Amino acid sequence: MAAARWPSLLHMNARPEILAICDVNEILFDWFTTNFPSIKFTTRNYEDLLARKDVEAIYCAVPHNLHERLYRDIVSAGKHLFGEKPFGIDLEANRNILRAVEENPNVFVRCSSEFPYYPGGHR
Repeated sequence: MAAARWPSLLHMNARPEILAICDVNEILFDWFTTNFPSIKFTTRNYEDLLARKDVEAIYCAVPHNLHERLYRDIVSAGKHLFGEKPFGIDLEANRNILRAVEENPNVFVRCSSEFPYYPGGHR
């Protein structure tokens, strides 16, 4: 989980707060709510997250073939997106995601990286 790395970034002013989670495997809910006491809402349906006003940003980690639909839905709902690569399983999917981003210029969209501070990743 990308947000779990944030406590080690001592000089960063921003701190994410995980308010809600969505997973098709609800067995995981207890682990998340035990380890992240800020979680107040759990669901198996991602559209429930899109409807919540208190959810401002979504970290979406799903199989690549689901990126297009979920990324577009998240961005179109006005939620900031922290997504996994690739942004679309093929060129058409990528163009559709980028179109949703262009149509929602107030939404912040970034791709997750396992090496954000690794010199090789910068090169």
